[in-house]
Amino acid sequence: MELKTNPNVTVTEPNAEPAAMVQLSEDRKREIRAMSAEQIETRRAEIKDASPHADAATLDAFEAELSELETRSKELNAIETRRQQMQEIIRGGGTVIAKAPAVVEQRTRVDILNSDAYVDAYAKGVKTGDYRECRALLTDLVDGGTVPVPTYISDRVATDWEKLSILPRIRRTQIPGVVKFPFEYSATDAATHTEGAAAPSEETLQLGSVSVSPEMVKKWISYSHEVAALTGRTYLDYLYNELEYRILRAAEDTAIGKLLSASATLTTSACNVPALTVPAIDAGTIFAAQALLSDEALNPVAIMNKQTYFTGFMALTDTTGRPIYNVVSENGKPSYYVNGIPVLFSNQLTSGTEILVGDLDGLVCTLPEGYGVHFITDPYSLAEKDLVKVVGRMYAGFGLVRPRFFAKVTVSGGTSGGDNSGTSGGGT
Repeated sequence: MELKTNPNVTVTEPNAEPAAMVQLSEDRKREIRAMSAEQIETRRAEIKDASPHADAATLDAFEAELSELETRSKELNAIETRRQQMQEIIRGGGTVIAKAPAVVEQRTRVDILNSDAYVDAYAKGVKTGDYRECRALLTDLVDGGTVPVPTYISDRVATDWEKLSILPRIRRTQIPGVVKFPFEYSATDAATHTEGAAAPSEETLQLGSVSVSPEMVKKWISYSHEVAALTGRTYLDYLYNELEYRILRAAEDTAIGKLLSASATLTTSACNVPALTVPAIDAGTIFAAQALLSDEALNPVAIMNKQTYFTGFMALTDTTGRPIYNVVSENGKPSYYVNGIPVLFSNQLTSGTEILVGDLDGLVCTLPEGYGVHFITDPYSLAEKDLVKVVGRMYAGFGLVRPRFFAKVTVSGGTSGGDNSGTSGGGT
């Protein structure tokens, strides 16, 4: 049963279909769909004025009509927006937007260098020398045209540096070319001055300088095309395992060689390493060497062959019968000491006969091309053998730049093996 209260509105009984209590007639809907924006606003004002005096049924009818008016208003707004866009296009100041642009995920340089895609691209670059794929991934995130290594490679290089005991402790600089480091060759000391007395003489200072020229530390290998077929991390791990760590070890050996070949005499172009000769290692050997160092050598270490430490110093005691060595665990690794100073190991020193004592701050390392190893791949030279050549190299220079920061101990009689009185053995 229907109750006709308004020719444009149908009111259903409460027990009828619950989808909508009030519905506009189709004729009224067509009228509203043909309204302009001004007509819509006029009708809204009429409903507003009539609402305070309307009964419940009329209010339901108004609510349904307002909903239809709102739908028509949105249609008109959309049409007006498109019309304005078209006007902008006609004037040359806009573009057609068919749909909202897709949101592009912004990736940072860190994200890219951590990605497997960049690792694969970098491996291809090492193989071919063509890093365009890396540059494409980085777009404008490359500084100065240099293609950076993947994060996992830079972390690996840092770890390999830390595996060494001597090289990480040496001062490093990336200044290119031959670098001169000045040092004080001689200078007058300060003087105590009494008030009213004659002024002390001006300092007499003579400077020297050490030139450090970098050299290529390198190693090369050849591999088959089965290895060349490796990709990404697998390929890079193979190269770094074969070349990088061994090149770093060779660089460290070069630094030790600079100390062993240094003269005991100071000149204006070369810093000196005082020499000490003892007939045998005893509890006072390290102390005697420390006595030859400059007062500015504040952090001395002892550098020796492992055999010298394990079969020589670990067998010695001081005058009270206590061992002169000590082994402690630091970060899960053993650290060795003798006479209270750290002990570092190098196979460049002859077992039982050579020891270096000094402050590694007296050495400097120049690395014009950075801390890592650079690779050059040559697929042509050994092509007739179906092999690919890879040269790993690091451009590094080492120099002793501070006088008397090291002392070299030579044991003329070999390693001692027992208790002693704690004397230096009559060093000369």
